[in-house]
Amino acid sequence: MLHTGIVDEVLQIFILDANYTKEIRRSIGVSEMDKYLREETNIEQDDSSIINCEYKIQLLINEKMWLMHHIIATDVFEGDRKEVVDEAWRITVIQRCMDIVKRFLKNDDHNIIIE
Repeated sequence: MLHTGIVDEVLQIFILDANYTKEIRRSIGVSEMDKYLREETNIEQDDSSIINCEYKIQLLINEKMWLMHHIIATDVFEGDRKEVVDEAWRITVIQRCMDIVKRFLKNDDHNIIIE
């Protein structure tokens, strides 16, 4: 059904409170697709909501000139032994986060960006 385009055709005529006892909506399978079509419609609304939220966040960042700190910890997990990973995590993540928080609490204007 997906490959033949039937789902797209049914989606075009899909109405949330449609009566499945009249007209083309009586065709076999349309009423059975109701749940799927409702979910498909929600996904599109969710996608636009997410994009809208991301846009608003970006506006706030640009407007307020917020400084974002990025701590990339992927290198931490290259160690084979637990002790090596724990030490790398402490140095790479915990120590850098503590430095950022200390600077913030001191109201230090010299912000840092860690990538």
